[in-house]
Amino acid sequence: MNLDMHRRKRKADEAFDPPDYDYVYGIVSTGTDWYFILHSTEGIYSTSRTEYRISLTEDALEDPNESRKNVKRILEVIVGLLKDRRI
Repeated sequence: MNLDMHRRKRKADEAFDPPDYDYVYGIVSTGTDWYFILHSTEGIYSTSRTEYRISLTEDALEDPNESRKNVKRILEVIVGLLKDRRI
């Protein structure tokens, strides 16, 4: 195993070929709150705090349909992001 290649982090221009990527997606989660981020040359955009949330309280877990609906919404966003980045 060549450990020399792990000595330094790659710079953005080494990690991403600029002509191929005008924007990059990011996903940040606490497990209950989900944030979807778009970083482009024009700026950084993020979803709001309460838009994508999976409540794990006892009351919320009593109604599995509500939990499924929220999980489905989050997975739809993730699938959409993956489809968009598919080359």
